[in-house]
Amino acid sequence: MNIKFTSKKHPEPLLCPEYPWEERHTYLYGSVIELKDRLRMYYQSYVDGIGFFVCLAESKDGINWEKPLIKPLKESTPHLYPTVEVEGRVLDFYHKTQRLECMSNVVANYHIPSVIYRPEEEYPYKLFGYTEKGYCVAFSKDGINFVEYEKNPVIPLLKFPNRKTKKVWFSDVAPVFYDRKKKVYRAMVKTYKIDKEGRTRRCVGMSISKDFINWSKPRTIWVPSDREDRIARSKGFKWADFYGLCPFNYKDHYLGFLWLFMIDYEFARGTHEGKIEVYLAYSKDCKRWELVSEESVIPLGKESEWDCGMITTANQPLIDREGNIKIYYSGANFSHGYGEYEKPYEEGHQFCVGIADVKLE
Repeated sequence: MNIKFTSKKHPEPLLCPEYPWEERHTYLYGSVIELKDRLRMYYQSYVDGIGFFVCLAESKDGINWEKPLIKPLKESTPHLYPTVEVEGRVLDFYHKTQRLECMSNVVANYHIPSVIYRPEEEYPYKLFGYTEKGYCVAFSKDGINFVEYEKNPVIPLLKFPNRKTKKVWFSDVAPVFYDRKKKVYRAMVKTYKIDKEGRTRRCVGMSISKDFINWSKPRTIWVPSDREDRIARSKGFKWADFYGLCPFNYKDHYLGFLWLFMIDYEFARGTHEGKIEVYLAYSKDCKRWELVSEESVIPLGKESEWDCGMITTANQPLIDREGNIKIYYSGANFSHGYGEYEKPYEEGHQFCVGIADVKLE
């Protein structure tokens, strides 16, 4: 494996929060798909006291985006998306309750969504995301009106207890892609392993489906190693977990955007404080993975820049006929610990969406 790359980020964000249903969050977790005459972006938003939304934006040129006001939104009951349970109590994301009533571009209430577009099928748009029941799917003919599968969840809620810390961790991240080589859908389901120090470590798992409804039992395929911990330590952190992996077909092999979570410490009643940066990964079979380089493919911005705290990517990049790669990503100007249970957001914190060009040699 001998892959070299160069990358360049567009200096300014393309989407930022502006509407009530976005609050301070417009971010990918999500998908960007190409239609004949435009691009569609399915991005995530979050409103404290209500929950997560899958939102829609459209663009003719990939740079200038519009958020069409397509649906009335009326919410008053917070949705629960469990991440960690401490001493028998699931810690809710929200810190308050509030009502929201307005026109919106919201198309679903899933968390960390992936939208797969296959125009040749009866329901070209397939949505996979996380809820309090586990991983669920929904289908749409127009990409706006999604109907949930009546037998959801397709993957039940996955729990990973740690007796030492008296916490139970939930799998809540699972980017999905359609593997053109093997003609299957792959969900890169977050799993957890407890290391020799008793820490709960985020790992990459995988579940496979031929029809988007029947999914195999998730199995762990990639566990953080000394190499990833070394990267984190070189940047002043203590260790590194795998927050998510977004693979894609490239020539006769697979590449992937790995969200490397560089951790400083664990909250007593919460998850972790740290930053997320994106690295390029390689696999021959989509089962055995390794980093291409210890250099980040989408590095964090400098201190105080719009993407200095966390970066995550769309589930798939856009690749042209010459093999040039464009990847839409989200950047936060705050670290992972903010918004958790012991560290409230500060004025000016927000998640925005940008774009990076990646060239392979």
